[in-house]
Amino acid sequence: MDNHETVVHLIGAWALDACSTVEEKLVESHLGTCPACTEEARGLREAAAGIVDDHLRPPAGARARLLSAARSRRRPAPAAPAYAAPYAAQIAALELLLSDLAPEHWRRIAADGELTVHDLLAHLAATDGLVAAAVGVPVQPPTEPGEGAAARTAAVLRRERQRSPEQTMRSWRAQADAVCHALLAGHPSPGSVTVDLGWPLPLADALTARAFEIWIHREDIAAATGRRTVTPLPEHLHPMADLAVRLLPRVTSRRVAPPLDRYVRWRLTGAGEAWTVPLHPSMPVPAVVRPAAVLTLDVVEFCRLVGGRRDPARIAVEIEGDTTLAREVLAAAPAMAPVP
Repeated sequence: MDNHETVVHLIGAWALDACSTVEEKLVESHLGTCPACTEEARGLREAAAGIVDDHLRPPAGARARLLSAARSRRRPAPAAPAYAAPYAAQIAALELLLSDLAPEHWRRIAADGELTVHDLLAHLAATDGLVAAAVGVPVQPPTEPGEGAAARTAAVLRRERQRSPEQTMRSWRAQADAVCHALLAGHPSPGSVTVDLGWPLPLADALTARAFEIWIHREDIAAATGRRTVTPLPEHLHPMADLAVRLLPRVTSRRVAPPLDRYVRWRLTGAGEAWTVPLHPSMPVPAVVRPAAVLTLDVVEFCRLVGGRRDPARIAVEIEGDTTLAREVLAAAPAMAPVP
C-alpha cells in the first residue's frame, strides 16, 4: 500500500526527532521512493538542524521548546502490549484530530444522521468502557450486568451531554490510558477475558475491533469538520483486516443464498496476505481448497467496506470465479459495521 498520505503528516515530526520508532521507520522507508517527500524532508531537517547551529545563536533552550511543543501537539499513544498497539495508536490519532476543534465543530452531525461529533466521542467512550470494565478498570457511569453496547451508549450519552466536549475528551483519554496501563501490567492475561461487543470476542480481538471503530469514526469526524486525517499504519491495518475476514462468515451465513458449503478467497492488496474463508462459521477450512470466488481489492477499501463506509456495488474490486456469489458476499460485508 502507498504510505504517501500517512507520511506527509509525519515529516514535520520526523524532522524534529519527535516520531515513534514505528513512525520513523515508516517515514524513512517511504523517503527512498518519493522525491517530493524526500525534498520536503531534507528542507525540514536542514531547518531543524539550523536551530542548533552555533552561527545562528538561537535563544537558550529553543530546540528543547520546539520539541516539547511538537510532542504536546502530538501526544504519544499510551504504552501498550503489542496486541493492543493498533488501539493505542488510534486513541492518539483521534485525540490529535479533536485537539483543536472549534465549538461549532463539536455540534456537527458526524454519524448515523443524528450523532454530533461530541455524541460520537461519547459513543466511543461508552464502547471502550465495556473493554475497560472487562479488564477491571472502573468506569463512569458504572456498567450494569449484561449491559450491551447500545445500552451502554445510551447511559454514557445521557451523562456526557451534560458535560463539555473537553470534559468528555479528557475522561475518554483517561479511560483509554487506564485500559492500556492494565494491559501492560498483564492483568488480566489476554486469553482469560471475553468482551461482548455485539458478539463475544477474546480480549485481543476486542481491542482490534475498538481500533477499527475508532479509525472509521475518526474519518467520519474528519469529513464532518473538513479536516484531513490519515489511515492506520500497515502493521495496524493487517490485524483489523484479519479480524474482519475471520468474522465475515457470521454475516454471510445469514445473507448469502445456499449452498453455504463454499469458500471465498480475499486478496487484500497492501496487506501482503490472502484469506480463504467459508460462507458459514461452522465450516472448517481444509489445507487445500478451491474457492468458488476470489475477490481482490485494496485493504483500506476493504476495511471501509466492512465498516459500512463504502457502497458494495461501487467499490473497486476484481472478481474471479462465481460473480454472483462474490457480489452477494460484498453486499453482505457492511452488515459487520455494528461489530467494529
